[in-house]
Amino acid sequence: MNRVFFSGDVRAKPRVAYTLKGERVVMFPLRVEEGAFDIDVIFVDREGLKNVEDRRGKKVMVSGTLSSARIESQNVFKIRANQIIWMEE
Repeated sequence: MNRVFFSGDVRAKPRVAYTLKGERVVMFPLRVEEGAFDIDVIFVDREGLKNVEDRRGKKVMVSGTLSSARIESQNVFKIRANQIIWMEE
């Protein structure tokens, strides 16, 4: 089973895009403190997240599946999130 859980900080203003089917997709880089690395999060927003564009710098936990791609001789990893939990501050 390919299931991962990461927590960290949203590194940049989340971007919102729409698929041809009209699905809302939220994308942002996540800074994972343990290990000190960034990973891209892709989330199909069926929940109708509010004020997602204002979440830069906020703590978040994501769960989903890990995927990788080879781009210009580098492995790039992404999380296809199925759940996002915004942490209370």
